[in-house]
Amino acid sequence: MNKSRTVLALATAALVGALASPAVAASAPVSAKGAGPAHCVLVLDEVKPGESASHVSLHQCFNGPDASARAAAAVPRAAAQTELMTWAEHADWGGQYTKVYGNAGPCDAAGYSFNPNSWWSTHLSSLLVDGGCTKAFLSGPRGNGTFGRSVSYVGDTLNDAVTYVKIWRG
Repeated sequence: MNKSRTVLALATAALVGALASPAVAASAPVSAKGAGPAHCVLVLDEVKPGESASHVSLHQCFNGPDASARAAAAVPRAAAQTELMTWAEHADWGGQYTKVYGNAGPCDAAGYSFNPNSWWSTHLSSLLVDGGCTKAFLSGPRGNGTFGRSVSYVGDTLNDAVTYVKIWRG
């Protein structure tokens, strides 16, 4: 094998290894062409006293025809009972999505607050609030907004520019 083929083979092997690693798979919803949208789950712990954000205890994405079922199965049983919200990539809840669950039970006045990962910070366009939560506050580099339960479009100020989310029962 000549030197350029060896370099190409090593680069390809490294890329394949990186794409298969859980850290990459968990960081962004990536779907293969024709595989359909990615289905992701995010599980949050309650905000601890003295902290400003919820700890993320699970973030995992799945692709393929059974992706939705595999995503649901990945959520710990206690958290599965408290689906807090669903994010969608496009307006009107289209495209790839992530279901957000709470480990601490139904939403209360304290709620949950967190920073979406870098992929969702630049792709979030619509959301549904659930699990006893009635309000969502989103903030980003162009502004912020407070919403009720069903948000078919977060608006031009926050579309694809959300760096902080707080949800609560208000």
